[in-house]
Amino acid sequence: MTNGTMSASEKLAAARHSENLRIAAYWGVVFIWMAVISLLSTEPFSAQNTNRYLDPWLRFFFPHLTAKQFVIAHTIIRKSAHFTEFFVLGSLTFWACRRGRAQRWRAVWSMQALGLAAAYALLDEAHQAFVINRTASLADSGIDTLGAMVSQLLIYLRYRVFHSAADYRK
Repeated sequence: MTNGTMSASEKLAAARHSENLRIAAYWGVVFIWMAVISLLSTEPFSAQNTNRYLDPWLRFFFPHLTAKQFVIAHTIIRKSAHFTEFFVLGSLTFWACRRGRAQRWRAVWSMQALGLAAAYALLDEAHQAFVINRTASLADSGIDTLGAMVSQLLIYLRYRVFHSAADYRK
């Protein structure tokens, strides 16, 4: 830099650095969420341990549940958590792929989000195979992937609704 001005190459380097920081921020959120998913796949969040947290709530809201109904309710809650974790992962990954570009939908961004979520679902279940009181389940990977698929479907539908509304206003 001379006399307070930047050369063209310095401006280009600064722009690249700024863009790299922006990309890292978007993907950092995705990786933090993946770390949360990994944390929830540890032994403290196994079915045996979450009973301590879920059962009092179930007893409070549904005092007449039978033992069998408790098991069913517990299973529904746990499987819903799988779905929700990966719904969020799919949404965040799409957001990271889009990286603040114009409000639009691209199939490649959805496919990338779905592919990452499905691969991470399998990796998460593989991790659980090595955790005490946890079991690996392809069914859980399917529920995880379904959550990511639904997130992509809703993102697409949202785009179509707003895109159609914008076309209508023209």
